[in-house]
Amino acid sequence: MASPLIFHHIPGSTLLHRIDPRWKLCAYLSVSFLAMGGPILQLGILVFVTGALYIWIRLHPLTVLKEASPLWALAIFLLLFRTLSVSLESGILETARFAFLVFWTHLFLASTSNREIRKAVEFLFSFLPQRHGKRIGLALSISFLFFPLLLDLSREILDAMALRRFGSRRSFPFLTKRFIITFLRKAFRLARNLAQALELRGFR
Repeated sequence: MASPLIFHHIPGSTLLHRIDPRWKLCAYLSVSFLAMGGPILQLGILVFVTGALYIWIRLHPLTVLKEASPLWALAIFLLLFRTLSVSLESGILETARFAFLVFWTHLFLASTSNREIRKAVEFLFSFLPQRHGKRIGLALSISFLFFPLLLDLSREILDAMALRRFGSRRSFPFLTKRFIITFLRKAFRLARNLAQALELRGFR
């Protein structure tokens, strides 16, 4: 497995790490909402604050630019699609919002462990009857955990293909097909193993 560099919890003792995870989750959701619907000035202020937080907890944002290549490919597709369907201005703005959410999510996950996320979600949904709040907390914590695993998996496959020098012998359609097939096969295997583990622990 490729070494985890992004979208994983990074242990630390900064104030951001020590903030109550319930408040961090509320801040994460609120800022995400504001970034998606607010004016461009508001987005600029949020970008500035996020950059300051990166400096505060000593994370380098260039790591995200380097390691999140599948997400940047999606960002390019979003830019082209919105530019052709609406306008260039709309395409740039929505792509900027998407890029901000990538960095904001990375910052949140780097300073918040999966256990803290689960407890925070369970608290927010504690008003639900019976054990529904805990089940939602478990589902969201698994989602936060599974997403970086899929990114690591895609990077592992790309590294393996590069080491075997597939690119010098095969066409781009063949490489794309090989990557998609391998990725889906390994991803479904991960999902199956996770489902079996949850079933053994009594989650149905």
